Amino acid sequence: MTSAQGGVPCLPRAQILKTLHDNYGEAPVNRGLAVNGAMIEVTASVSGGWSMFFTSPNGVSCLVLSGEAWQAVEPKPLADPEVSQ
Repeated sequence: MTSAQGGVPCLPRAQILKTLHDNYGEAPVNRGLAVNGAMIEVTASVSGGWSMFFTSPNGVSCLVLSGEAWQAVEPKPLADPEVSQ
């Protein structure tokens, strides 16, 4: 395992996903692309554990955060502040 600056654990993406699945029962639930080309992903388990990591364009993934009590929510448009007053 390699580390990014500050000791963040980094591995190839497939290895991060396998480790999160095998050790914590987590699977991908959300992802998006950053303007720098990195992909941000969130994994979660049915028990509520979650992790967030980014994958650089070269395929190396680094863990950013992890926690408990993950809750999936449906996106809803924000109300227009001018209309709701």
